Amino acid sequence: MSMVPFLASLVMAGAGCVAFAAIVVTVRGQLPAVRRLLAESRAISADRQFLVQITGVSAPVGPRTAIRPRRAPVRVVGAAGASVTTARPLRAAA
Repeated sequence: MSMVPFLASLVMAGAGCVAFAAIVVTVRGQLPAVRRLLAESRAISADRQFLVQITGVSAPVGPRTAIRPRRAPVRVVGAAGASVTTARPLRAAA
């Protein structure tokens, strides 16, 4: 009867070793992908620092010319009830 617990402990230790070996093999297989992810993370960080540099140094520049609002035409109602536009004269189509 003393052999059963010993065999059970050997099976458990063997299963632990197999699990550890599977973890090591998986990590070694994925090592190039992990290196690429770390390199991409460094590149993104450098890009972020560059963007902060170029956008943080100078304040945004406003428009150089003044923008005037466009006036709406004024309608005047004549004696006959017809509306007449007085904002701009009419032009003939070319």
